[in-house]
Amino acid sequence: MACAGLGLFNRSALILSVIFIPIFWLLHEREDRKTPLDAPVLIILLTFAISYWVSPLQDWTAEQIARALSGIGVCYALAHQKKSFDGRLILYGMAVLSVILAGAGLLTIQWVPNKIPMLNPMEWVGNLPRLDEVVHPNVFAGNLALLLPVSGALFLWGKGWLHVIRAPLALLTGGLVLFVLILTLSRGALLAAISSLLLLLILRWKFPAFIVLVLLGLILWQAFPAIETFIKPIYWFSSAEASLNLRQSLWQRGLWLVEMFPLSGIGMGTYGLAVNHLFPMPSPLIPTSHAHNLFIQIALDTGIPGLLAWLACLWQCIQCAWRAWRAPSTVPWWIPASGAAGLAAFWVLLFHGATDAVTWGTRPALLLWVIWGWMLLLKKKIAEPSPSA
Repeated sequence: MACAGLGLFNRSALILSVIFIPIFWLLHEREDRKTPLDAPVLIILLTFAISYWVSPLQDWTAEQIARALSGIGVCYALAHQKKSFDGRLILYGMAVLSVILAGAGLLTIQWVPNKIPMLNPMEWVGNLPRLDEVVHPNVFAGNLALLLPVSGALFLWGKGWLHVIRAPLALLTGGLVLFVLILTLSRGALLAAISSLLLLLILRWKFPAFIVLVLLGLILWQAFPAIETFIKPIYWFSSAEASLNLRQSLWQRGLWLVEMFPLSGIGMGTYGLAVNHLFPMPSPLIPTSHAHNLFIQIALDTGIPGLLAWLACLWQCIQCAWRAWRAPSTVPWWIPASGAAGLAAFWVLLFHGATDAVTWGTRPALLLWVIWGWMLLLKKKIAEPSPSA
């Protein structure tokens, strides 16, 4: 796991983490090696080999594949933890990780000023020291949003005197993550993150929370014309339509490429090259580094078989999260809390993935594999829950 983390910044450490994947697997007992992701992950690995073979930029594709393999290694490292391992540590650890990432974001995000006049990131954090690594705000926000539900779950679940301490801390961690998300001004990530918190309310209080949220939604719907008049002049809102039109052009070109290369894909990380050669955009200044849709991007990189295998992995992890959330009331509080956090994180993934592809092929995309490994470990913990606390 340490090698994988270093691999986000260092290629040698990334290669080392990939080498350790089969070694780690062989060190486990036979009955502990199997996970629900084994078959689809094997298909994904095969598509990686094909992707490298067909890629016109093999060095770049190799780096993208190594990032994904690093994530797979971390996923299996978490999934193969012993049943005696205290699962609360991962829940707390994910909250701490969200704080660390939010703090790192303040030093690495390439801030975009003047989208909202009253919220210029440079005025808030522009004086902070900068690290050499620079991250696009949309890339960072899309991955950080996956971790916001962890703080929400810690705040909403739990009981006893420890929760009196835990709830305010969860509120602080969630507030910091949300603050950084707001500063990124990433529309898709913000909407996904806020809606995930609403989903957590429904998962916690079920039908009553659903009714209250529906009533609030109806009130906002009636008030929308007045709100629209106020916010429409602001560039952040007024540019949304132009951004959507651009994405639709990128989606269409992505689908054309999938139609041309349905089995092999075009090679990981080569979308921009393929579009510029086969279906050029009207202006060369339009960015075409990726398809701005998670599912189209995966199909482009690994072919339709790779997309189906990835969706199978996601479905298995959703099932693990669902079972944890639906676990009997006799289990410790952190099991349903972890399941709810996982379900909300997957909502963020699907919601934001409809308009962007930052949780695949980027360095922070390792987080998704971490969450998948966490959900696989939860499946073990449901069978033998640890004492409640």
